Amino acid sequence: MTNGLARGELAKQATQRRGQVRVLVVARDVRVRRSLSRLLELDGHRILGAADAPGLVPQLDAELSPDLVVLEVNRREYAEDLQVVRELARRGRPVIAVSSGSALCAAVIAAGARACVDKDVDFTDRLALALRAVAAPPVPPPPG
Repeated sequence: MTNGLARGELAKQATQRRGQVRVLVVARDVRVRRSLSRLLELDGHRILGAADAPGLVPQLDAELSPDLVVLEVNRREYAEDLQVVRELARRGRPVIAVSSGSALCAAVIAAGARACVDKDVDFTDRLALALRAVAAPPVPPPPG
């Protein structure tokens, strides 16, 4: 008989084999959460949940075990957002930050995000590319 953790891991592996990435979306604004979730779903990914409070992310991360977290970084509350990125990076959870401005992107990358996508005209394409790059399996080292 399989325990809950093993069942969760088996489900995660099955999802990854089908090419879906299991994503937790975090943004304070409901419109942004919906938009990000819809974009990611259209790209073929599975949205595990969408949270409005970055402070909930560590708990949701532990409960849902997503493949990665897409986190909107807010200018007014970036200190809390950076703390969430640091905590997720410490746990080994990949984070893609979404922000407006290169200064915020530099800060979240320094805090441990694997990628940061600035909101501009090419946002949709760049988010899809970042997600594919971050979620890709690691390339094995050359034999030697």
